[in-house]
Amino acid sequence: MSSPARIQGVLLLVLAALTLTAQDNLPSGPYRLKWSKDLVISSTAVGTVLLSDELRRRVPTIFLSELTLGRIPAFDRFAVDYSSESARKASNRTRDASTYLPLALLLGKGPRRDVLKLALMYGQTVALRRGLTNIVKYSVRRPRPYLYDTTLDPATVVESYDREAFLSGHTSGSAATAFFFGRVFADYYPDSKLKPYVWTLAAGLPAFTGYFRIRAGQHYLSDVVAGYLLGAAIGYSVPLLHRSPRARERLTLSPTGPGIYLSYRF
Repeated sequence: MSSPARIQGVLLLVLAALTLTAQDNLPSGPYRLKWSKDLVISSTAVGTVLLSDELRRRVPTIFLSELTLGRIPAFDRFAVDYSSESARKASNRTRDASTYLPLALLLGKGPRRDVLKLALMYGQTVALRRGLTNIVKYSVRRPRPYLYDTTLDPATVVESYDREAFLSGHTSGSAATAFFFGRVFADYYPDSKLKPYVWTLAAGLPAFTGYFRIRAGQHYLSDVVAGYLLGAAIGYSVPLLHRSPRARERLTLSPTGPGIYLSYRF
């Protein structure tokens, strides 16, 4: 069995184990897990990863002379002027910071008590992000900006990685885990005064990641915008799919004096 296949097999087993062991029927915390629903979500997540791996195997290695370089849209054209190794390293650091950011949730008693729930939800988020991102990458096969360098030898070997510009995996990964952190924090601490700072951090880390990917010469503006939106949507939505009915009641209507008090909790 190949290394990628072993990795995906382990991922499948981990998600399956968490799906089976993280179930509880207690009304504590903002999230409720349901075996049937979580099995579908986990299976879908792993399925997208396996499909993306199959698509990658179908991307042939070619020479630069065989590659058709399309016209770059005006709003993306500036990206071909960048090639910074320090920016590439910085993008790795901000991506990694986003990846480990949800661990900060375990500082709170509530999230620690629900660690299996959160581990399952995090695993679903990461797998869905990876699978959907790579399905797009290996289907679109957009050449990275550096391939437009006119000084490159036509005999340059172009591998799969060189045609994975759209969309930015670093950015989608950073956005998925950062927004997961923001959504979960807001659900456990709906009245916290730290929420604006948490959401600023959650939105800012992937933005910096995308910026650094452009400066590194790895992506165009449209790549990082698409990656940001996809990752943010996944990271924000997975916790919402698990919210208990009580936690979904964000609209509050109550009488106060001569009038009515209306509030909506984000």
